[in-house]
Amino acid sequence: MTLLRTQFTGLTASVTLAAFGLIGATAPSAGATVSACGNNSLKVSHTTADAATGHGTFVLLFRNTSPRTCTIYGYPGLDALDASGHVLAHARRTLRGFAGGAHVEGTVTIRPNHYGSARVEWLNFNPTTSGSCTFSKSVATTAANTARAVRLAVSVSVCRLQVHPTVGGTSGNN
Repeated sequence: MTLLRTQFTGLTASVTLAAFGLIGATAPSAGATVSACGNNSLKVSHTTADAATGHGTFVLLFRNTSPRTCTIYGYPGLDALDASGHVLAHARRTLRGFAGGAHVEGTVTIRPNHYGSARVEWLNFNPTTSGSCTFSKSVATTAANTARAVRLAVSVSVCRLQVHPTVGGTSGNN
């Protein structure tokens, strides 16, 4: 009886959270086949960049704009660009860093009008010289398992530029 009550309580909490939009990525029902999100399934945006103790961060947001649930897996691509659109640096793919990130790399299932996200972070100083770093004028990003690059008007440092795996929801952390 206790096991049944625990399962029911967990289900009730999940349904309640989903009703309020707090769970954006959920597992498909048993036996359901969910296809990968395509180039035109996701709208890419970002949160405002934030900084603390020599680090900078923002979250890439991937909203499913298609009428179907879809999946993404792994890391988004991210490049720091100069004013002419040339690549200054490729973000290193890491599970997590100073500002958070993911604990594992996994498949993220995104229902229509819900989000997947990935945290981006960097150092605001050169770790070797303690001097300044070059900052980009923008970034180009590609959602995991897609081929369409999107340019975003956000500035990042090229010093220890990192991107973490895609997770469900909008926090970039799990």
